Amino acid sequence: MNLINYYEILGCNKKSTAEDIKRAYHALALKFHPDKNTSESDSMKFQRVLEAWHILRDPKLRQEYDAVQRQEELDLENVLIYAKISINEMEDMDGNKDMLAYPCRCGGSYCIEKQNTWEKNQSIHVPCLECTFLIVIET
Repeated sequence: MNLINYYEILGCNKKSTAEDIKRAYHALALKFHPDKNTSESDSMKFQRVLEAWHILRDPKLRQEYDAVQRQEELDLENVLIYAKISINEMEDMDGNKDMLAYPCRCGGSYCIEKQNTWEKNQSIHVPCLECTFLIVIET
């Protein structure tokens, strides 16, 4: 399931107050707002910031999000992780320049779209196409 970490998007953590989250949102909204930036990546970042703000500003939604995030963390503890790698260790997939691949010891491979790796400082969990192992990609 790879739940988006809204706290990381806003530069906060679970212990941040509502006021901390509000300040972070306002700063990032000004930085990435489409009226000030025309790049597509900034527009995508702005959408993520809005999404994070929508969830974390509402105490009930934030509580539900925290519960789902904690459950995902517990679920991941039971998964077999083959490797933790950097994005630089992945290679272009044969015949598809929009995909990255990494070999698994079972003979299968881990594949991910390049666009899902553009955001910096995130951990992405990618399952093998053939077995039950995962890799964790650090961007």
